[in-house]
Amino acid sequence: MNKARTTLRASLPAARAVARARTSFCVVRASSTWSDVVDTAKAALSGGGSSGSSSHDTQAVSSLLSDPLDVVGRDLTSLRYNIAALLGSGHPSLDRIAKYYFNAEGKHVRPMIVLLMAKATNGLSAAWAAERAAGVGEDADVSISPARVLNDVNPNAPTPSATAPAGSGTSHASYTPALQHVILPTQRRLAEITEMIHVASLLHDDVIDASPLRRGAPSAPNVFGNKLSILGGDFLLGRASVALARLRDAEVTELMSTVIANLVEGEVMQMRAQVSDQVPVTDAASSIPAAHVLDDFWGSYGDLPDDGSAGPTRVMFQYYLQKTYLKTASLIAKSARSATVLGGCGQSTAATLSPAERERAAAVSHASYMYGRHVGIAFQLVDDMLDFHATTDTFGKPSGGADLQLGLATAPVLYAWQQYPDSLLGELVARRFSEAGDVQAALELVHKSDGLARTARLAQYHADVAASALSVLPPSEARSALEKLNQQIVTRAK
Repeated sequence: MNKARTTLRASLPAARAVARARTSFCVVRASSTWSDVVDTAKAALSGGGSSGSSSHDTQAVSSLLSDPLDVVGRDLTSLRYNIAALLGSGHPSLDRIAKYYFNAEGKHVRPMIVLLMAKATNGLSAAWAAERAAGVGEDADVSISPARVLNDVNPNAPTPSATAPAGSGTSHASYTPALQHVILPTQRRLAEITEMIHVASLLHDDVIDASPLRRGAPSAPNVFGNKLSILGGDFLLGRASVALARLRDAEVTELMSTVIANLVEGEVMQMRAQVSDQVPVTDAASSIPAAHVLDDFWGSYGDLPDDGSAGPTRVMFQYYLQKTYLKTASLIAKSARSATVLGGCGQSTAATLSPAERERAAAVSHASYMYGRHVGIAFQLVDDMLDFHATTDTFGKPSGGADLQLGLATAPVLYAWQQYPDSLLGELVARRFSEAGDVQAALELVHKSDGLARTARLAQYHADVAASALSVLPPSEARSALEKLNQQIVTRAK
């Protein structure tokens, strides 16, 4: 595993080169329009924004030939239908609220990544043939316990396939040895589970944040009230847990279960201390930003006292990035890794492989996690920028300082405060922008500063690392689509 990680680290020169260009970027004044920020991100991706860009960047951009929707569009079309079948309840109110957010058209970024990663990595493990002989015929709707014990009333529950006898999960007759770059039934179900967990978190978040809108429509709490919204989110997590168990893979169950814990940890970090010098609530190495990221994107801008007497501290910035991983990136990273596990790159098959084959499978699995981790962080950083530019009509939820109204000090604010340590920002952050005029004052200071431009650079860095992680995988239509999706995330306008 260590050798695999060494191989992956060796594939990151372009990302590091981008990071080394931070000094010249930091002195550029932030634009007053989102379009200029997008142009900056596009220039960085194409190699035009940094003298340290390599030919790798240009090649990556030129390879973006496959549109993600073209590659997995058919699977995404059936996603909402399949989820609706999983979510049915005999109680009409619970049935309606559980399906409420699925009636609106979302981005489906998370399930799209799962499906694309499955297509990009299936067939790469030496355990593929043996594992998928069982997996192709596996029916993820077959219960494990007797129905009378489960007492799980779902009037819309899908009927298990006749090709998979109850309890067997295997149909060797349907297996094709050459079956590569396709999506297995278990991987499709994983994509659905990923979206269910995400939507459950939205139901809970909208209660916590008292959000009036979601995806351009009235939020669930506005329609159903807080109590039903919380219960609806809990119901979604319950249904997701059942579907997860029926994948019959202990490693995937472990990965996706910890996601739920990560979401809660991240929310508590955000709720209890918007900007804090507290010791992070988890010591998981994957959730803590690397030292060079803190050096390049925080410490290089200026030397400030570490006691917070003159602006935010490095620990505050670390706290923000860690919260970002837990709330957003963990689900994307662990679901992407789970897709490769279901394709034969998991620990359950490791004992059957030679050392070289084990190392290769571990490298594929780790690359999928790294892609998801950094794409997820980049996604949230762009979200935080959009809050200062996008309108409610385009963003689908209150914008123009919505995070500030919730008392949240995101990366643009921290960067602005670092640049202007003697301004009122410190006081505004301390009282969570709670007084009249606080939000407007913070907006003006952020737009005056380099905060948005520096946040765009940080998002681009994470997008570059995500792209570099994909170099472990062989060229394919699905890999190309993942590269393009990565680009779309950092240049999106909503």
